[in-house]
Amino acid sequence: MEMQELRYAAAVYRERHFVRAADRVHVSQPTLSQGLKKLERELGAPLFDRSPRGVRTTPAGEKFLQRVLPALSVLESAAEEIKADAGEPTGVVRLGAIPTLGPYLWPRALPLLRKKAPRLTVEIHEVTTSLLLAQLKDGRLDVGLLALPAGERGFAARSFGEEPFCLAVDRNHPLARKKAVSVRDLARERMLVLQEGHCFRQQSLAFCKMAATDPRVIFEGSSLASVMRLAAAGEGVTLVPRVAAETGGLPLRFIPFERPEPHRQVGALWRSGAALTLGQKAVVEALAGAWEAGEKRG
Repeated sequence: MEMQELRYAAAVYRERHFVRAADRVHVSQPTLSQGLKKLERELGAPLFDRSPRGVRTTPAGEKFLQRVLPALSVLESAAEEIKADAGEPTGVVRLGAIPTLGPYLWPRALPLLRKKAPRLTVEIHEVTTSLLLAQLKDGRLDVGLLALPAGERGFAARSFGEEPFCLAVDRNHPLARKKAVSVRDLARERMLVLQEGHCFRQQSLAFCKMAATDPRVIFEGSSLASVMRLAAAGEGVTLVPRVAAETGGLPLRFIPFERPEPHRQVGALWRSGAALTLGQKAVVEALAGAWEAGEKRG
């Protein structure tokens, strides 16, 4: 079997669409299909089910690609690193970011990256922590931006630092007059939290000593933006990470917590068995630089 055929299979696995997969590897759709058929004949089993509803991986394809994708990613990373040694970072980096970090930190990191690596392309995927880890493992993502520690083996990490949480309330709320709040101040408040799957949800509920079934939890939102808008409308209060509080734009008062304040560790993650390419290193450095700049402003 040839590397190019494996790249075709990896592209279809990631895109779940033949035309998009062909665009990803810069070949025509018929060329990609022919390469896949050749690979399937060699393996003696189909890798994908093709139907009008879309493309699905067969059990044999899932088993094969779960083994092949990490190895292919290592090979591609090594090749990209050798190619880039004599020049600036190039190629594509697939970055996964949790929704409570990506929309706030990446816009700051992008200008830094464009200065140092203008020929580098970054694909940004906004996913929850569990999906991010799964996609890092199988090679669909190269680098993750998330709250540490990941709690799983097989990853290398770089911590950027600790980020405190604060309480977001509308400007007319009685708590808006306080310089700092404690968990005791939340005893009778209506809480707005994120939906299941967001690590920030668990961190917030744990600090408030609440269960998800607590009657004070009146709304579970799919994004920080939704819970912050409801807080601005006076429907309740919510915890937010400082990076979100710095964005502004809503009539909210962001109040720090008394010590010991709730916080999280923020950083980047990648597979420990895969050496970072120059492009991936540039992305991590840009994220770290953006975080450090935010810390200095704070």
